[in-house]
Amino acid sequence: MAVTAFEGRLLAGKIAIVTGVGPGMGRSIALLFARHGASVVLGARSLSRLKDVATEIQQLGSESLAVACDIADQASCAALVQQAVSRFGRIDVVVQNAHHEGDWKPALDADTDEWRRIMDINFFGALNLVQQAVPAMGDAGGSVVLVNSGAAVRFPVNMGAYSASKAALAGLTRTLGLELGPRHVRVNGVFLGPVAGDNLFGLGQRAAEAAGLTLEEWIEMKAAELPLGHLPTPDECAGSVLFLASELSAPVTGQHLSVNGGQWVS
Repeated sequence: MAVTAFEGRLLAGKIAIVTGVGPGMGRSIALLFARHGASVVLGARSLSRLKDVATEIQQLGSESLAVACDIADQASCAALVQQAVSRFGRIDVVVQNAHHEGDWKPALDADTDEWRRIMDINFFGALNLVQQAVPAMGDAGGSVVLVNSGAAVRFPVNMGAYSASKAALAGLTRTLGLELGPRHVRVNGVFLGPVAGDNLFGLGQRAAEAAGLTLEEWIEMKAAELPLGHLPTPDECAGSVLFLASELSAPVTGQHLSVNGGQWVS
């Protein structure tokens, strides 16, 4: 399925922070923002990956800044924001995409210290970033998009740590939508379903082997479970984040958009 072309430059002149920039969603979001006129500040723990994406953004004719950042660390988030403001003067859009995939263990077997680490990234990391970034948005406000998961409301087996952290993130999104509205800052989230990328294919390889299938057969089986019959790609899902970041969603805050190929209606 081809990515639909958007008309116009929806983020022209905007300054956006995108975290969790790697080969999947973060990269797709950052590149789409750049195509729509944004200058993009890239955050992730791996500086080498950031530099690769920064080069791609520059080739699109937009400005970029790569900053190594661990969102679980408040000081690291502060440094990311400070460097963004030093370079560009303000922040208009924040997308928190970094995540921990969880421990893949039954809750009864959980290591509580491991759960705390997962919560530090998936929940407190988002809070850290928003606390640091919002004061840099100024009187004009801006948009915050917290990338979430359907696990926040579906609670898959052996994903208790991940589901709990994402459910907490969903609650935070709604709370921030209420609290930051008077500052003209909108806060929304996306509930992602299966996304055709490295993370899903790694999981699929293990699941396929256990079921005596090839990875290709497993992917076809997963796609058939969705009403659209297609596993969305990171590029396709990035379009929904662009919508929430742009003025097309000006009256929307405290909400979650289900970006999952119709998974929940099947």
